[in-house]
Amino acid sequence: MTTTTQTPVSSPAMQSLDPDAVKAITAIKAACKACEDADNEQGKKGAQKADDTYDGACQDDAKKKFLAQGQAIIDDMWAKFNSLQDGYQTSLRPHENVGPRLHQTYTDIWVVVGQKITPITTDIQTRARQDHWTGAGADDYMKQLPVQLSALSEFSQYVSVAGAGVETPAQLQQGVFLSFVTMASGAAQQIQGYAGTETGDHYFQRCAWAASTLGQCVDWFTNSLMTGSGTWRPVLDAHIQQMTSSAVKNATVLTGDTWPKATKATDTSKLSTGTDPKYTTPSGVGTVGSAAPITDRGTSEGVSVDDAAPQTTLAPGPITDYGTTSTVPTYQSPSTGNA
Repeated sequence: MTTTTQTPVSSPAMQSLDPDAVKAITAIKAACKACEDADNEQGKKGAQKADDTYDGACQDDAKKKFLAQGQAIIDDMWAKFNSLQDGYQTSLRPHENVGPRLHQTYTDIWVVVGQKITPITTDIQTRARQDHWTGAGADDYMKQLPVQLSALSEFSQYVSVAGAGVETPAQLQQGVFLSFVTMASGAAQQIQGYAGTETGDHYFQRCAWAASTLGQCVDWFTNSLMTGSGTWRPVLDAHIQQMTSSAVKNATVLTGDTWPKATKATDTSKLSTGTDPKYTTPSGVGTVGSAAPITDRGTSEGVSVDDAAPQTTLAPGPITDYGTTSTVPTYQSPSTGNA
């Protein structure tokens, strides 16, 4: 009787991706600062134009208004950057070692157990092919081998299930971190590109673009990556479904409280092989780390000189409606009605 078993497979050590995430966040910060510096430098010219166009002597209302609008855009950009950075530091960073530790448990325990099973299985298969020993004792011994092989094969499947119980979550957790790094690194490159873009008469537009991109990143981080919606959640659900399936709950060979043994009544031709896989890694585990939002620069046009124009308020016209004067009734003496 020849059979195969599914055992945990060793893989490279898993490392924390926090250094990569911090590097990406730092790159975003530097790109945002480059946008701010470029916009402020260009904004000086815009502020002077606003002053020349709309401010009279000894006045700087238009200039102040222009710069205030620009500063509001810059502040919005940094607010979104802080939201993304704070989100990582509070929601994701505390779990940086969960994946590596689960993976280490998988390799240090379940891979090792699986490796111990393999030579035993090979030995049983080899003994089952012997033909030099005959007699009643040999017949009883040879009848035990298929039962032992079936039991060991199913035991190996349960070792695989136990290994998957820690390795699949480890891969998913690592995928979440990798997704963040992918998203943050892409955002840093985009925003750095904005910093070097000429915007013509649109002032503070670089920071407006950066704010738009960061806002989309924050939204995706909060509503997709942290909740698993459209990313790791469907894969985790498939994993849980397999871990709690009837194939796992109901053994076909290891059904009692003791290790199976053949008896005189055992029909080895009807034995379950015990090799039917009880767990298959869900599709998508390897691609969770590639999930990232498609971000763009948005539609903001920044600030124009005309945005600093003073608002003209029309003075109210003359009051022409003086209302109506009520007519006072003629006084009548109380005696009038009795005359």
